[in-house]
Amino acid sequence: MKRLTWIAYLLCLTAMVMLFRFGSRSDDAGIVAFLIVLVTFALGSLSPRRAWQWALLVGLSVPFAYLLSGFQVAPVGEIPGLVVLTAFLVGLGLAGSYSGTLVRRYAQAAFKARTARA
Repeated sequence: MKRLTWIAYLLCLTAMVMLFRFGSRSDDAGIVAFLIVLVTFALGSLSPRRAWQWALLVGLSVPFAYLLSGFQVAPVGEIPGLVVLTAFLVGLGLAGSYSGTLVRRYAQAAFKARTARA
């Protein structure tokens, strides 16, 4: 694997541990959501071929922390709250990682166009 892929995996592991620790001790959803989008954006721009993988790995770390720490998430209708939380956080991760992929693609195209003109 490329060195950049190893760096991306190391960043992902660090983010997962950080979100696991923060998610198991806090109930501040805004900060957790922002961190998930930020980290998956960075990972998606570093390694765009694995964008779906970053969303799953990072997005599942918080519900896993809730599961292990015993936090109770209120159900939404008939659906268990942890399922709704998991779907929401993985969706945020997908949005972050694929937007990072899109920004990388546009930046590469702009760079190629600039070097072709020079």
